[in-house]
Amino acid sequence: MRLQVLDENDIERIDQATMRILQNTGVAVYEKQALALLERNGAKIEKASSRARIPEKLIRDLVGKAPHTFKLAGREDARTITLGSGKTHFTNSATGIRVLDHETGRIRDSVLSDVPIFARVADALDNIAFYGPTVVAHDVKGGFHFLMELVAALRNTSKHVAHECQGTNLTKMFVRIAQTVAGGEEDLAKNPVVSAGGCPVSPLQFDRGNTEAMIECARAGMPFDVMSMAMGGGTAPITLAGELAMINAEVLAGIAICQLVRPGCPVIYGSVASVMDMRTGILALGAPERPILNAGVVQMAHHYGVPCIVGGISTDGKIPGEQTMLEKTLTGLPPVLAGADIVFGPGILCSATTYSVEQLVIDDEIASALLRVSAGMDVTDDTLALDVIESVGPGGGFLGRRHTLEHARKDVWIPSLADRNIYDKWVQSGSKDMRAKARERAAEILARHRPTPLEKEQEKEIRQILKESERMQ
Repeated sequence: MRLQVLDENDIERIDQATMRILQNTGVAVYEKQALALLERNGAKIEKASSRARIPEKLIRDLVGKAPHTFKLAGREDARTITLGSGKTHFTNSATGIRVLDHETGRIRDSVLSDVPIFARVADALDNIAFYGPTVVAHDVKGGFHFLMELVAALRNTSKHVAHECQGTNLTKMFVRIAQTVAGGEEDLAKNPVVSAGGCPVSPLQFDRGNTEAMIECARAGMPFDVMSMAMGGGTAPITLAGELAMINAEVLAGIAICQLVRPGCPVIYGSVASVMDMRTGILALGAPERPILNAGVVQMAHHYGVPCIVGGISTDGKIPGEQTMLEKTLTGLPPVLAGADIVFGPGILCSATTYSVEQLVIDDEIASALLRVSAGMDVTDDTLALDVIESVGPGGGFLGRRHTLEHARKDVWIPSLADRNIYDKWVQSGSKDMRAKARERAAEILARHRPTPLEKEQEKEIRQILKESERMQ
């Protein structure tokens, strides 16, 4: 099943509007290396404002160098995924600042010890394809927290790890850690067990810290996600078409910089954009406009042949409950149906400020259900079941038939948290709602699940890198 919010004419108009923005308005790039690369390759640079006006031909040539498919490797081969294959994957939302504590039920500031908890739960969930450190370690000073969060994640999941870093020196250490786990410089480029990402500063700006990180990661051949966080009505036009054109301009400019650094560097076209709630001024992550916008982002990314990541299964709801479930389903289904390569959002609460392991477990089930919807209907001689229908005839039953047994699990989605019993049986089984079951499931994972550890030599090298990095702070 596929959803298209843009027709071919719409795509062409947004593409042309984007080229006009990049060529006439330009982007501000507050990082000297990137600005110099753009200038040497034909961009017009206004040095006083650090503005780069990028010709259409240069943008198209550079975006055309980005690979259409590539892998995000896990430490275990079975956990490696391929982007650009037509399959949708899910990853948890990341870099939150607060935690809904699954033991106390209270909301508090996040700390480093929260990262392994989320990582271990994500490692055990079937529909979370890879992991990004869910929350910020407020108890670690300075930018060093990026490295500590990365290492905590790598120690607690054998799935691919995606994170962010800032600045040249810290990012070099970030890359060294990734290379240590991958097996070396060439191994990381061939088998990227870590990827990175960063956000342009809307509207149309690339700050120094994120751009330095982008350059270092591109040099290493590490996949990099250029993710717009535009806010319609605040940092972008309030109209969805105008916002999409600006998102497209920001992301394509970031992709272009990556390709100037290392042609063929794997990049991901990213957007967690939405619209501003005009009553509160917040980025409304549960707004119905968001999935429309991000379905359009999917189409634009695939128009250029670049794998994409978009926000979904997101909410402004404060705790697991009615608003949260409504908004997560609303924001998750359209990008899945549009064919997003990655949907970014499980675990999120309260407009991307608060994160919850029990919500992560619930969102894993939502992801599973959405994938079943997107799979649609398979029409073959076997699934039409004409011989079975003829055999059963009027008034018969299908329950005991071999055909039913063969197709029961693969054709009918079975929930693990949602309850389909009648009321009396639900009461007899303890009257547990999804949140209670999810809390039990998370506790069970944390008590029993043991992710594959890093090798001893890897741990030794990582500890040395962290010591060097800490002295830089």
